[in-house]
Amino acid sequence: MATQEQQGWYRLATRVLDRVPTSRKGDVSEATAALRDAAPVIILGAMASSGIGSVEWNDGVDRLSRACADAGAETASSMFTGG
Repeated sequence: MATQEQQGWYRLATRVLDRVPTSRKGDVSEATAALRDAAPVIILGAMASSGIGSVEWNDGVDRLSRACADAGAETASSMFTGG
């Protein structure tokens, strides 16, 4: 996958993450907010970098995974294109 396409998917991911409903309290909500902070929403048509893949993002993913595990839920991610 070309970098331009990858970044386009990442920009889309920031918009999806921004729409994930949370209760705004508790470890899972706080970890989701940390991911939003690491990769803030990028509006449609903007060409900014997403923050996905950064140290802050990776730390946030780990934090969310732990919070979900502590709440009795598993997390998973999958890649669907590229390599």
